[in-house]
Amino acid sequence: MKKIWFLVLTAALILSLAACGGDTTSDTNVSGSNETNTPNSSETLGNEADSGKEAEVPNNGEWDEILCSGDGYHLVKKEVDAYDGYKFTLGVVDDEGQWVQEMTDTGTFVDEVRFRAEGSSETLRDSSCYMYLGEGVFLASPGVSVYTKDEEYRVGPWENSVSYSPTGRAEVAIWECLLWNVKTNMQTEIDASKMSTFQDGYLLFCEEDESGSGTLSAMNTNGEITEFTCQFLPNKPGHNFPVYSEGLFYACTDKGSHPGFFDISGNMVIDLSSYDVGRIPYSNEMGVNAPYFENEKATILFANNAGSVFQATIDKTGAFVGEPEKVDVSVY
Repeated sequence: MKKIWFLVLTAALILSLAACGGDTTSDTNVSGSNETNTPNSSETLGNEADSGKEAEVPNNGEWDEILCSGDGYHLVKKEVDAYDGYKFTLGVVDDEGQWVQEMTDTGTFVDEVRFRAEGSSETLRDSSCYMYLGEGVFLASPGVSVYTKDEEYRVGPWENSVSYSPTGRAEVAIWECLLWNVKTNMQTEIDASKMSTFQDGYLLFCEEDESGSGTLSAMNTNGEITEFTCQFLPNKPGHNFPVYSEGLFYACTDKGSHPGFFDISGNMVIDLSSYDVGRIPYSNEMGVNAPYFENEKATILFANNAGSVFQATIDKTGAFVGEPEKVDVSVY
């Protein structure tokens, strides 16, 4: 009987020790002394995704860095700095890491970028010199201004400096702009001080920029250029470059008057010369750039004969959609 009682007491003691933390591993985890900052697998994936696009795009070492991305396309570069020379190549992969355009050192876009990367200038090696323009087209430039419907973006580190000709005329710097349509492998070069992103198959650009205004041209995604005689309006503070949208873009005639909407052939479709739109300071703060059509309507600002500014919505005939509303904006 005593032996049985002894065995019962021994078993109870063992159970008591286990309940009180006889498992040292469990005890250190609860106290925190054995925990680390290593995340679990799901957290690791999240951290990699947050660290940059490179973490999301599979890469087996064929490229070094993503320069810019858009619509599931990623412009990537590869640099090899060997004893027998330095080499710079570019390519494009999709979200799965598959090649859209394999690494190459040939073609107008790649040739011009490589020439600078491998030469004395390192400008086009910097990711700030690249931008996705939409519809499969990438841009490389040391200093051009690019406009969307509502915003202005500065591409490259070089500022848009103003110089003066011997006659005293203000001249804004013109920049080399390299474009690569990765869907068709079209690679081309234009010179511009301002350009828009692609919208409905076209971008607009200004090759010459005199005193804040300039003659416009259009380019399609195949690199084909249409030259216009119409100009963009230089409304202050300057965030007013037009974007082609729904078949039309906003500009004025070659004499700097008669504002309106033009088609892609340069023909005026909607004449707005009866409205005083030339002194309205379009700005990002107002959420208004140069007027553009969206869902068959466009918003314009104009002043009456007392200098009060009104905002109106028009359709593609130029007729008001609803009554114009007065807004708190001053003309200059």
